[in-house]
Amino acid sequence: AVSMVQDAENASELLFFSDGAQCYKTKVSAFETVKSSTMGEYIPVKLDFDKGERAIYCHNLVSYPEDKYFVFIFENGKGVRVPVSAYETKGNRKKLTAAYSAVSPIVAVLYEDQPFDMLIADSSGKAIQISSSLIPVKTTRSSQGVSLITLKKNSTVVKVIKGFSGKSAGGKSFRKTKIPATGVTVDDYDILDNQIKLI
Repeated sequence: AVSMVQDAENASELLFFSDGAQCYKTKVSAFETVKSSTMGEYIPVKLDFDKGERAIYCHNLVSYPEDKYFVFIFENGKGVRVPVSAYETKGNRKKLTAAYSAVSPIVAVLYEDQPFDMLIADSSGKAIQISSSLIPVKTTRSSQGVSLITLKKNSTVVKVIKGFSGKSAGGKSFRKTKIPATGVTVDDYDILDNQIKLI
C-alpha cells in the first residue's frame, strides 16, 4: 500500500496516478472531513478506476506550473520528466488516459519542484545515484523517456529512493553524472531497506 502525507487546500486538485498508466483527478473538497480513526474512502471506487487498477502515487496541485515536473521511472531502466502543465485540463475532466508511457511497467512516480538526487536499484544488485535534472523533459505525457541505467539481460529496475545520499558498503559512490550509467554493486541491501520506499 502507498502511504503519503501532503498539505492541501480545499480547492486543490488531487492527481492519482494508477498502475494502468492513467491519471484520475478530483478536488480535495470532494472528500468529506473525517476523524483520523475513520478509514476514509477507497480511492479506486471513489474515482471509478478501471477494474484491477490500483493507485501508485498521489499529488495535490493548486496550479499547473510549466517549471515543475512529474518524474517517471520504468522497469526497463528508462525515465522521463513531464511538465505538470501537461496534466492541466479544461473543465472537470476526471480521467486522463496515457498519463505516462505504458511500454514498460512503472516503478516510481515522483514530483520535482527542485532537482533532487535519487537512487535507482536493479534486480541484479546494482544501483546508480543521479540528479533528476539529468533526465530529459518531454512535453508528451506518453513519452518512453531515455535510458538511465544500463541493465544486464533479464534485469529490471526494482526500486527508486528519492533524496538518497550515501555510498556502498565498500565505500564506492553510486553517483553518476552522465546517463545511461552502469550501476555500482550494492554490497549491503540495508542501505536500501532503511530508506523510505516511495512505491
